[in-house]
Amino acid sequence: AKSSPFGENMATIHALTAAIDAKDHYTFQHSKDVAIYAAALAVKIGFNDEQIAMIYEGGLLHDIGKISMPEMILSKTSALTASEYEIMKSHVNNSIDIIRHLPDMEYVVPIVIGHHERWDGRGYPRGLKGEENSLPARCLSLADTYNALTSDRPYRKGISCEKAASVIEAESGKQFDPE
Repeated sequence: AKSSPFGENMATIHALTAAIDAKDHYTFQHSKDVAIYAAALAVKIGFNDEQIAMIYEGGLLHDIGKISMPEMILSKTSALTASEYEIMKSHVNNSIDIIRHLPDMEYVVPIVIGHHERWDGRGYPRGLKGEENSLPARCLSLADTYNALTSDRPYRKGISCEKAASVIEAESGKQFDPE
């Protein structure tokens, strides 16, 4: 059975997010923020409580695969090289591999798989295009990008909420679902 954000799976989810926090505090805070933003978007769209809970849980777990990333990549203060970026992209499949070991959590896999997919099909890891990527995953992708844009990183300052909204609007129909 699927759980709610306050259900039995939350203890496992919190244990995993605490593990990532021990390695990379940015990823831990980012995942919490993305979960909140994605759930708020799901509420606005009119999803039911079960769908909102799944999106929230997917948000918490979407980057758990970064626990396998070398620390020098996670904390790098300049742009990633092409080979480092390829390594970083593997975090999605690593997240899925971890989630598949969690009892009764398979339902978040499609949400997590799609968080770096793009409406135009140029995303990763599967190159899903348009509605091939689930609506919950598209919500998570939008929340993930918004948080990444507005957060300070070692290699750049975050941008304002207004500028982030402009970037997202400009990417409508390209990176993001036009609706």
